[in-house]
Amino acid sequence: MKLIKIKIVNFGQFSNFTIDLPNSDIDVFYGANEAGKSTIVAFIKQVMFGFHLAKHSSAFFEDYKPLARVSPMGGSLFFENDDHELYELERLYASGKGSKLGTLTVKRNNQVVPENVFFDQIKDINGGFYADSFIFNQDMLAKVGQIQQSDLLERIYYLGAANSDKLLDLRDYFAKNAGSLFKKAGKNPPVNQLLKQLQDQENHVRASENEFALYQDLSKDYKEQEEALNKQEQKQLELQTKYNDLEKTQKLIPSYEKLQHLKQQAKPIAFDSEQYQSAQTLTMQIENLRKKQEKIAAKLSEFRQNQNDDSNEKDLIQKKPEVLQWQTEYHNCIQKEAQIKNDEQQLLTLDPNLKQVAGFSQEQILKLQDDYRNLPDDKTKKEAADNSKANSVMLIGIAAVVLGIVLLFIARAFGLLALALGALLLLSGYFQQKQQKNSDQAQRIQKVRQKRQAFENYYHVNLAHFDINSLINDWRQYQVQQQKLESTLVRKKEVHNELADLAAQVSQIIGQNVAVDFNSVLAALDQLSKKLEVARSQREEQISLENNLAESKEELHDSNIKLKMIFARAHVADFNEYQQIKHQSEEQKEIARQIAVLKSNLQDDLNQLEDFTKDKEKSTQKLSKLTEELSLIQKDIQQTQSAIAEIKVKMTALANSTVVFAEKQKLANLRTSLKNLSADYLSDLVVSKWIARALDLASNERFPKMLITAKEYLRLLTNNRYNDIDIDKKLTVTRFDGKKIKVQYLSRGTSEQLYFALKLAFVEQIKDQINLPILIDDSFVNFDDTRVDEINKLLHKIAQNNQVMIFTAQTSLVDKLQLKPLTLTKGTQNV
Repeated sequence: MKLIKIKIVNFGQFSNFTIDLPNSDIDVFYGANEAGKSTIVAFIKQVMFGFHLAKHSSAFFEDYKPLARVSPMGGSLFFENDDHELYELERLYASGKGSKLGTLTVKRNNQVVPENVFFDQIKDINGGFYADSFIFNQDMLAKVGQIQQSDLLERIYYLGAANSDKLLDLRDYFAKNAGSLFKKAGKNPPVNQLLKQLQDQENHVRASENEFALYQDLSKDYKEQEEALNKQEQKQLELQTKYNDLEKTQKLIPSYEKLQHLKQQAKPIAFDSEQYQSAQTLTMQIENLRKKQEKIAAKLSEFRQNQNDDSNEKDLIQKKPEVLQWQTEYHNCIQKEAQIKNDEQQLLTLDPNLKQVAGFSQEQILKLQDDYRNLPDDKTKKEAADNSKANSVMLIGIAAVVLGIVLLFIARAFGLLALALGALLLLSGYFQQKQQKNSDQAQRIQKVRQKRQAFENYYHVNLAHFDINSLINDWRQYQVQQQKLESTLVRKKEVHNELADLAAQVSQIIGQNVAVDFNSVLAALDQLSKKLEVARSQREEQISLENNLAESKEELHDSNIKLKMIFARAHVADFNEYQQIKHQSEEQKEIARQIAVLKSNLQDDLNQLEDFTKDKEKSTQKLSKLTEELSLIQKDIQQTQSAIAEIKVKMTALANSTVVFAEKQKLANLRTSLKNLSADYLSDLVVSKWIARALDLASNERFPKMLITAKEYLRLLTNNRYNDIDIDKKLTVTRFDGKKIKVQYLSRGTSEQLYFALKLAFVEQIKDQINLPILIDDSFVNFDDTRVDEINKLLHKIAQNNQVMIFTAQTSLVDKLQLKPLTLTKGTQNV
């Protein structure tokens, strides 16, 4: 998002103030102190995220109410995204009207849209996130020592995983549980304690088994003493029964006297419990109806706020049959493509020479035919001429032989000479013919081989298995298959492009990327369908709630009328007065109940109570005598009990069979507990590590990448003086000589350079998710000239991806930046 225009209606010292930002990556605002630089920074943040941020512990954004008592407070920001869509954020606040954060109106291309249309593009961050990540000033630069790895990781996780705050809590929860169960060198964790208890219990089991033998001997003596004690206790019981009967009568005297007192307090009260119950029920019903109406009204308000136009979703869902048709056609194209390639492969397999000419044009094929026809035959004209010459010599020889035979009969000497000459000519012609034939044949074969080899080398074919007619026919069939394949691939690409366009439309509506494949697109369309079904269900529920609200109001009216009628019949003004009468009635019921209980309890003893009250002295003496007799038998019992106690003490010190079993059972229980707690410890530890790894993967492991970038920026800003950063609970940097230095020991300028490196690296790492203007408010006052030069280089690098806005009162800084500034002066209305 790039900020292209600022329009202030009333904010701080500005009224009717407009800034059109130049189309550059870095904008410089120059002005003296109190010219309004920090006010503009505060305005940008507060228009996006709300006014009165001083109440939210912001580092420097106090309440910027207009200096003049004018209304409304606020103005507009104009942003342009990568798709060249224009967004206007207008936030206004008038005293006593609306939220203290102000009323926000969002427009896209001059059309009012819901707020989330803009804020979804910046991951719905809040003002604190924007200030900590994108805004630089002296107060915030001083906080470099407070940066911790956990804080940066939580912000990165916020971008990578849904409900990351809950996942972080779960990770810490399971890690804490695992740590509380077991520690390697610990003593207090449960698993550590169980291991110690298990060892001790094994020793206890062995000791209890040795003591059990002594226990059995003492058990026999214990039984004999118990028999004597039983006889003594039987006699005591008889005396005690007589004593208890007389003592019981004495103890019942207060109850008897209380019965007489309650009879005097009893009086009648007129109270209708059914009418009271009806009034109580109606009161509760009225309260429940009021609460129900409040809940229904809140739910209806929520439904009305969440209603959206779903016409685009419906249009896309109607394309599902078309997508299914595309899917079928795409699969047919794939099958057809495979079939064509298979047919082509069969042609290539049947005729190996076809592979060499498959890519030939029609002209190349015609040339191949001509070259093949021009290949030489096995016999040539020269061979025929040479054979004719040899034949002539042989014919002359034959004629000479015939002549010699004839001359033998005429002139014997000439005949012999003629025969010899003829034989010589015959032999000469024969050998000449044979020699010529062999020489010519070798030359012919050599030439034929050369031409055929040249043909094979040129066309890369084998003439031994070469049929020109079959090859031409196969080539034509192959070309037909190629045309079919090209047509199929074209249609396949068209279907894929149509699917990609639809996937892009669906991605824009559902707010997440949809892969360009049929299953993903169909699943996304089903997701849209479910979304519409939920919206329809909510509309039906809204109608039902509205009907319930109307019925509830009518029922509330009827209940109020019925309750007033009951109050009138009971002669009371309200339910509190009715409750007082009920309390009086309950008191009389309690008195009556107590009288009934006392009568029931004393019913069998009333006669004895009357007698006891008549002669209390005689009854007291009888009780004293029984007390003395009980005291004597009690002494005997005590002696026997002492003997039994001594035996029991000895037995108690020893382990009996129950103790042995209990000790063994306790040992088994400890082993089971150790097994279960160990399983809990391991499961908590594994789950904690799994969640931590899942968060790293969901955030695309941004933190290591951010740290690498921060180190690079620190080296650039410090001219390689500091080249490493370590972030944990404490922040340290490594100097060029390898020495690690804590932040508190760095100079003010170096610590601010470190802060710039970390924050700019964080902004660089999240640019694909959140891209907003970086605001720098007089943050270079502690930088020397060399450091300003280095930060200038870094800002130009950052400005390639994020818009940078610098607010300064330093003329030297403006000169070094070599950018034309936007000058602010008191009273300026437009820049």
